[in-house]
Amino acid sequence: MPIEKIEKFTPSDIINIMLNIDHFKQKLITEKDQLESDLGHISTQKIHQNKTDWEAVPADKDLDVETRDEIADRLEDLSERQSATGNLETRLMEVNQALENINKNTYGKCRVCKQNIEEDRLEANPAATTCKAHLEE
Repeated sequence: MPIEKIEKFTPSDIINIMLNIDHFKQKLITEKDQLESDLGHISTQKIHQNKTDWEAVPADKDLDVETRDEIADRLEDLSERQSATGNLETRLMEVNQALENINKNTYGKCRVCKQNIEEDRLEANPAATTCKAHLEE
């Protein structure tokens, strides 16, 4: 069994690592709050079996619909909300996973090669799970 390289960190290194983690944690929390706010404007939250899902709702759900054009408009709006809800919900899951990884001390490691994810990549996408070399995986 190969012996893994053990990195030695100075107290200054440890402080810098912690400051970077705190920086990314704040970015993730801010993004999470924004995603939940955006989802709250176009959908309702459904909680079941320890899992949270979001369900798109029509913009004017309390208005009576009288014509075919109004029905078509509402269906189109609902379809757009469903698509947006799916995208926002996926991103929220990615952000939540990154926050969980911070708590487990596994944040910033590529899921493919287990090496550190580049800081500029995390700056652009704090929920990134791969380094630049494994971007497409």
